[in-house]
Amino acid sequence: MEFFDKKIRSFITSNVELEYQFRFEKFKVGRSNITFKIFDDSNSYVLRRPPFGDKLESAHNMQREFRIISKLSENNIKVPKPILLCTDRTISDDDFYIMEYIDGVTIADNLVADNYSTNDKKEITNSFITTLSELHTFDVKNSNLNDLGKHEDYVERQLNRWTKQFNAQKVRDIPDLDVATKLLFDTIPAQQKVSIVHGDYRLDNVRINNNSVAAIVDWELCTLGDPLADLGTVIASWSNKSETDTPFIYSPSLSDGFPSRQEIIDIYESKSNLSLDDIEFYIRLSFWKHAMIMEGVYVRYSLGYYGNVDKKDVDAFGQSTLSFAKKASSKNLLKEIF
Repeated sequence: MEFFDKKIRSFITSNVELEYQFRFEKFKVGRSNITFKIFDDSNSYVLRRPPFGDKLESAHNMQREFRIISKLSENNIKVPKPILLCTDRTISDDDFYIMEYIDGVTIADNLVADNYSTNDKKEITNSFITTLSELHTFDVKNSNLNDLGKHEDYVERQLNRWTKQFNAQKVRDIPDLDVATKLLFDTIPAQQKVSIVHGDYRLDNVRINNNSVAAIVDWELCTLGDPLADLGTVIASWSNKSETDTPFIYSPSLSDGFPSRQEIIDIYESKSNLSLDDIEFYIRLSFWKHAMIMEGVYVRYSLGYYGNVDKKDVDAFGQSTLSFAKKASSKNLLKEIF
């Protein structure tokens, strides 16, 4: 599929400083919305668009993403500066937007992480968790994003939303997912505060420069709700070599020298007044939601929405769903991962 046709190129180059024959590269990280680096010899930008083919309702809303990073940028939260939003159907069948390209590194896996020393990893981790706490202390109630979503009952809304999306595209039964879903619905903790929730806060969704977070990226799952959901995602994805059957098989933290999961909790706790007594629930929620996300990716790849893909890769996404579901269904999750 050729997205960068004459109309797209003319529109982009008439609005940003790029030559008509600009080049583009698809970012390897990110398996839902499609992200390109677009560049010439002088300038670089990033373009985001939804996947090709049919989309689930509200799952790939470019206008919403653009609004989120626009408002957060205005409030000095670490996000790329938004530049251009296209909603013109004479230009593109789908909305897309362009934002600032952030210099730095995406620590997408343990191989990239191996390039950093133990001291580097401690500095990166501290910045990573500090940046998360800053996002969670942002006064969203008194901001222009206070209508981004409902303020209360975040967890229940998430459980209902992802269950609905799973059922809308369901192609198979996954018993472990059913077990985890029941566990979660039966043990929902009280929400302690309302904040911006990124929805997929992991090391591969930030840009690192000089051992510090330069920007948080990939805002498609962002909403308002319970900040501990983000912390649960951090801890779930912070795999270690002694963990059995981690579904985060390329987690940067599999590289030696990163602080432990307990140290992550300690850093966050030192910067927050929230109780972390129910952290196991939020870790389980993250594994469960990743199972839902991976199943959606598996279905879309199977249907060819990302173009021609090797069947082995498609099957790998399907297996990833099962691995996340198994973890989410574990009755002794904390004991298993700590």
